[in-house]
Amino acid sequence: MVSMGRMDLESRKGKAPGGYNCPLAETGVPFIFMNAAGTVGDLITMMHEGGHAVHSFLSHPLELSAFKEYPMEIAELASMSMELFTMEHWDEFFKNPEELKRAQLEEMERVISVLPWIATIDKFQHWLYTNPGHTVAAREAAWMEILNEFTTGVVDWTGFEEYRAHFWQKQLHLFEVPFYYIEYGIAQLGAIAMWRQYMENKEQALDNYMAALSLGYTKT
Repeated sequence: MVSMGRMDLESRKGKAPGGYNCPLAETGVPFIFMNAAGTVGDLITMMHEGGHAVHSFLSHPLELSAFKEYPMEIAELASMSMELFTMEHWDEFFKNPEELKRAQLEEMERVISVLPWIATIDKFQHWLYTNPGHTVAAREAAWMEILNEFTTGVVDWTGFEEYRAHFWQKQLHLFEVPFYYIEYGIAQLGAIAMWRQYMENKEQALDNYMAALSLGYTKT
C-alpha cells in the first residue's frame, strides 16, 4: 500500500476531513485516507481503517463483485476487532509505560461508552423519521428525553445545557447515511467477543477473524 501510494494519512490545509478505507477492484490494494493530528486518535483511526483494509484484501479474490459488498455490521466488526487486537502492540508507539496504559484505558473506555451513545442516536433517528412534521421544540424535547434515558448524572452539564440540547448534531450519520449507526453497536459487541477470544487463544482468534473476513457476502 505504501509503495503504491495508497495511504494519505497526514492532515494538511485544504484536505477533506474524516478517515476511510476505499477498496480498489482492479488491483485489490485498497486506499486509506485519514487526517493525523498527533493524538492517540490517529493510532486508533489507523488500526480501524487497517482492519477495513485487511477485509478488502481478504475478500478481493471472491469471483463476484456482489460478494465483496458485505453487510455493514461485518465491515465494522473487521475494523473494531483490529483496534482491540493491536492494543498489546501499542508500545511501538508509546514508549512511556504510563502513556501506553493511559492510551489503552482510553480505548477501553471508548469501547464501552459508545454503546449507550449508539442506542441514543438510533432511537432518536427513528423518532425523527416517524415524526416528519415535528417542530424544532418537539425535536429538542424528544432528543433530551432519549438522551436522558441512556445517560446518567455522572457528568455535570451545568452551564452547557444548550450545547447538550444540540449534541446530536455532531453525529454526521444522521445527515449523510440515515439508519447506518446501530451496526456499530452490533459490531462493537462482536469485536469485544473477538478480543476475548484473542486473549484466550491468539492464533485461533486470528484464524477465525481471517476466515470470516474471507467469506465476504457469500454467507449471511
